[in-house]
Amino acid sequence: MLDQEALKIFEKLYEETYQEILRYIVCKCSNIEDVKDILQTVYLEVLKKLEKDISLKITKQYILGIAKNKINEYYRFNYKAKIISLFEKKDNQEIEISETIPDEFDLQTYLTNKNDVEIIWNFLKKKKIIIFKIFYLYYYSDYKIKDIANTLNISEANVKNYLYRTLKELASFMEPGGENNV
Repeated sequence: MLDQEALKIFEKLYEETYQEILRYIVCKCSNIEDVKDILQTVYLEVLKKLEKDISLKITKQYILGIAKNKINEYYRFNYKAKIISLFEKKDNQEIEISETIPDEFDLQTYLTNKNDVEIIWNFLKKKKIIIFKIFYLYYYSDYKIKDIANTLNISEANVKNYLYRTLKELASFMEPGGENNV
């Protein structure tokens, strides 16, 4: 059981380091979909360290080291899992729908929005990884263009070009009669 002092220390560390650790993981990941999993394992490791020894001085550099190790570990494990696995992975998630859906839930709107998000996500996956990272940082993590440029070590003009050019392509891809709706 985690005591309150350790929890307070963890919360403070999390608030102080989250943005930088997220930025680091996004830049180092070869697949944006893995970011959340890796980020979670990093902070779980920090929490375990604090639980074991509350007097441990955990710094931002220490957490970055954990992040580096977790990224390597994650990809090493996934590589082995692809080789060893005899069965195809399926995304079967059982949800007790009757308990989680509000009364005013509009299934058609939900499915349309979910379908659009999947189409956009798949469209972006086919682009260069830099474009995918820019979109992830800009739309999912709410980074500003200047911050993205600094994080990815490219100019702000390049970030804008990638962003706006891809948005234009996406708009024509999504419009009726476009590639997606032929």
